Amino acid sequence: MKSTEAHLYLNDKPVGAIAASHADNSWTFGEFTPSDSFTEFAPLFGQWSLLVHADDDDAPLSTAAAEELRSTEQALHRINARIFIPATGEWRELAAVNIDGSMIEWKEV
Repeated sequence: MKSTEAHLYLNDKPVGAIAASHADNSWTFGEFTPSDSFTEFAPLFGQWSLLVHADDDDAPLSTAAAEELRSTEQALHRINARIFIPATGEWRELAAVNIDGSMIEWKEV
């Protein structure tokens, strides 16, 4: 990203501000500050976060939890995610976006 400040839109709704910090391969990472309109999407991202961190003890996910994670990720991929960069006036289409607390990571199309 040329600018470190951006705005996240999900299904054409402005849902928060992003302060990009760094990129690694095809992913960009930063801090996310949600707006009130993020509450519509928060449960889905929260569910994803819980499932992703469920295996922190190095035990494999159960079959049921793995299926729930797959279903949650499919729902996240159905969201139309875009980033607007005010400094340049650019819109960036996202192939994937993950929000975990105040951390955000995304991959552009």
